Amino acid sequence: MGDPIRVLLVEDHRGFRLVLRALLESDERLVVIDDVGSAGEALSHPLLDDVDVALVDIGLPGTSGIDATKRLRILNPHLRVLIMSGSGFDRASDDALAAGADAYLEKGALHQDLIDAIVDAGQRTRAL
Repeated sequence: MGDPIRVLLVEDHRGFRLVLRALLESDERLVVIDDVGSAGEALSHPLLDDVDVALVDIGLPGTSGIDATKRLRILNPHLRVLIMSGSGFDRASDDALAAGADAYLEKGALHQDLIDAIVDAGQRTRAL
């Protein structure tokens, strides 16, 4: 196996963020380089150029996950962005994909589906 896929987790709810981080770190194919609580922290992250996949909450305070996706893709064009939402698939999923997100995931998705989506996105990043 090659180097693990480097993930930046962007979620404003600290408890959920910690659970997600533990889940992702339980898979040897993934390494969470950091977890942050806002788009601003993600956009100014010193390791952003080294991230393969950003897992971004759609409902961030201040700058939304959709706006953050647009800016993250400008700052790191090779970055894959997966948007998470607790509200299911609605108009926001179209907006997220139009903003450059690679996938739109429900927060209630099965753990393995979430990990598989991140691994798939990371492998596409590495194929470039």
